[in-house]
Amino acid sequence: MTDPSSPMVPAGWYPDHDVPGGQRWWSGIEWTEYRTPPAAAPQYVAPQYAYAPAATQIALPPDAWPYVGQAAPVGTAVPLWAPLYGATMRQAWTRFWRKYADFSGRASRSEFWLAYLWFVIMIFGSYFAFALLFAVLGGIGSAIDGSNGSSAALGIGAGVFGLLWLGAYIAAVIPMISVTVRRLHDAGYAGYYFFMGFIPLVGGILLLVYLVTESRPQGAVYDLPR
Repeated sequence: MTDPSSPMVPAGWYPDHDVPGGQRWWSGIEWTEYRTPPAAAPQYVAPQYAYAPAATQIALPPDAWPYVGQAAPVGTAVPLWAPLYGATMRQAWTRFWRKYADFSGRASRSEFWLAYLWFVIMIFGSYFAFALLFAVLGGIGSAIDGSNGSSAALGIGAGVFGLLWLGAYIAAVIPMISVTVRRLHDAGYAGYYFFMGFIPLVGGILLLVYLVTESRPQGAVYDLPR
């Protein structure tokens, strides 16, 4: 830049060589005593971030089962109305029938899924047994020549067995629905979420997500100690 001491430079504010960062007025002929102080550095302002509120402790009902998502200490008797975490297949199957139409309370993941496994084994196992027996009885009936009475008896037997299988299936549906509702309670969802499974295409997926959700303390509101 041209030296301000030169008469070629017009009057104006120019950097002050004596005060770094400041400015000094050049009259067009000489330097004057008019100065501006250095510009103050902007003060640092810490950015404001939105913090999530601190998690609040969920107040459980005074008579709620205190162990959520974990097995009770060794030697602690788990009442039937309370969820049984870490249930075995035998315990899950026993509770499945003992809480036949109990839609209150909660069911742990192990309690639900092991009971569901038993349900599938019972239904499909009896179905294949019925199909096999029906095929055998049909073959025996075909092998008996001219014995219409024997063939009719075999047909009646197959029909009775089929009715027994249907009755067992219907009998197992009610506790299967009730344990599903209790599993939803344990995950912190209301029991009517069960009906989401009837929504075409996505309903079954949504219900499955709810059923595999970990246990939550707020599910204790569904407990009915007795």
